[in-house]
Amino acid sequence: HDIDILHSSSSFDSSFHRDDDRSTKLVNRHIPSSPSRVLDAPDMMDDYYLNLLSWSSTNILAVALSQRVYLWYAETGRIEELCNFEDRGTDVNVSSVSWVQEGGGYLAVGTSWGKTLLWDVQAQKQVRNMNGHSGRISSMSWNRHILS
Repeated sequence: HDIDILHSSSSFDSSFHRDDDRSTKLVNRHIPSSPSRVLDAPDMMDDYYLNLLSWSSTNILAVALSQRVYLWYAETGRIEELCNFEDRGTDVNVSSVSWVQEGGGYLAVGTSWGKTLLWDVQAQKQVRNMNGHSGRISSMSWNRHILS
């Protein structure tokens, strides 16, 4: 069944408007009861503090599943494996992913062994290996070309 919800979306602050200008706008929204897509993500780590999904400005979803990173191309539905770290042992994993927001062609991959890897997704090639952490990289954020 589909659900219709009546939702108050905004109201004006009285400090900026006269009382007779204040109003509340109600918007009728339609929320489907079944998903349009389902992400099948076996081996996704169940850890609130990890950032295992990242959506690019070019409409590509990066998904970290245990020791691998997969890319899902939303426009075509195509899935490909970007990287695999199974050769490093069973106790290591990908702990975060983050797309650069301007340009969308580079993906930062944080690992449980303290490395941050920068990937050129178009070329399917690792372009940088950054050290400096003794523990896992659980989240990353871009500010233009600066990764923190």
